[in-house]
Amino acid sequence: MGNDGRKVGYYAAAGIMIAALIIGSLFLSGVQFPGISGPSVEAGTLVVLLTDAPANLSELLVTIDSFSVQKVDEGWVPIPFGSGMTEVSFDLIKLNNVTMKLANATIPPGNYTKMRMTIKDANATFAGDEPEFVILTVPPGHIDIIIHFEVESADVTVVLIDMEADWVAISNNHHLRPVLKATVAGQQES
Repeated sequence: MGNDGRKVGYYAAAGIMIAALIIGSLFLSGVQFPGISGPSVEAGTLVVLLTDAPANLSELLVTIDSFSVQKVDEGWVPIPFGSGMTEVSFDLIKLNNVTMKLANATIPPGNYTKMRMTIKDANATFAGDEPEFVILTVPPGHIDIIIHFEVESADVTVVLIDMEADWVAISNNHHLRPVLKATVAGQQES
């Protein structure tokens, strides 16, 4: 019976120590017990803001000096700008929700899979008290637009290119790397 009493004593002591460890751990972790308060800690405030703020630009001028489309298995077909122009310049910021005609040309019927714009130059003017003019680079000098469209004889195919500047690349690296989405906006008989 002496051994049984000692075992009960050991188990009781072990149980009390485990309970004390659990209660101490809960107290240190910050769990509040009724009637028991820990050290007073003043709470802080966290404010998280999310925005899609473009670079503070007053102008984003781009000049395209060649435009072409790639015909399946036949290579690149140059597309003239129209009215005898050899290049087209525009302020991308002013094209927000505005559509500009880039080209209107008669080309051979067939399947086309890509468009290419060669950028002659691009520059940006950062707005502010003292505007900053920067020349932008266009790696690798041209921009390819992946799109599949078909031109049929005697039909008019309209392709809309949505060109959106990568504001981070402009602000941080002075690179023009636009995000381009092209869609076939319509096809009609001429």
